[in-house]
Amino acid sequence: MDKKLWRLYFKTLLFTLMGLCGVLAILYGIFMYMVGGLNRQSVDESSLSVNENLSVYGNQGIMNIALYGIDSQNKENKGRSDAILIASVNGKTGKIKLISIARDTYVDVPDHGKTKINHAYAYGGPELAIQTINENFHLDIKDYVSVNFDSLADVIDELGGIDLEVSEAERKQINNYLLKGEKLQESGLVHLTGPQAVSYSRIRKIDGDVMRGERQRKVLECLFKKALEINPLAYPSYVRKFAPMVETSLSNDEILKIASVGMKSGVSLEQAGLPNENIKAGGQTIKGVWYYVYDIDQAADMIEDFIYHDIPFDQYGKDMVEEKGATE
Repeated sequence: MDKKLWRLYFKTLLFTLMGLCGVLAILYGIFMYMVGGLNRQSVDESSLSVNENLSVYGNQGIMNIALYGIDSQNKENKGRSDAILIASVNGKTGKIKLISIARDTYVDVPDHGKTKINHAYAYGGPELAIQTINENFHLDIKDYVSVNFDSLADVIDELGGIDLEVSEAERKQINNYLLKGEKLQESGLVHLTGPQAVSYSRIRKIDGDVMRGERQRKVLECLFKKALEINPLAYPSYVRKFAPMVETSLSNDEILKIASVGMKSGVSLEQAGLPNENIKAGGQTIKGVWYYVYDIDQAADMIEDFIYHDIPFDQYGKDMVEEKGATE
């Protein structure tokens, strides 16, 4: 190659690489600005009782995360997890699956015996709460995200509120649970403010903990749809506002992976809850305390089928469902 052409080629390549590095540096700076306010808490992976048998699904690109809605008003008190969900993010397909677990579910909490699953967070914070989920439901969760319910109300307000179908009985309960803001005046399809939406997600007296979990998933589904409507150029400001409201063990790399899934054109959200009509469950009073009691091993099997084999809970165990195939 002619020396002049070689020099020109070299300069062009050099300037291109410099420009690319500059763009990447700017993007990295924006990302660090966005997540800079996150409350990061590390967890000791060796104490989480991670189910290593699920590593056979490693090539599916699935990450399971524990989500907690905390009811503590005091930062020094860990609080009980008023909402408990498993978020399963599939980096290959763009599917996000949410599974809520009734907070009164009767499980074995390591070193504390049989009790309600939501007590684990109060006894030992997110580490014990994750370990409890992993041991009882045979999962491989290594990270968590928790949000105080007061903060969730602020997030919903920042996104402009949500629209939900609310019954008259629910409307009355919303107003009973409401801690601040205006009371809801109408039922039907209504627009809820942040405090009203959080109040809605806490309703349980009219129909129990299972429906409470369903309401929580409805609120999250509305937020999911709202997030998809946001102009990508506005992401940095929104994330920066919300970051201080969130506590998580997720690393920057993991957050980027999840964010890349959220930006896929075919991203979808699927939901399920425990207990449900497909598993024998009932309320029992044990030593004066009411619990949801059901077959935890069956529930664990249902979760594995749902996450890794795309078998919905209502199809669990049915002959029409194709047999589980070998992992890809």
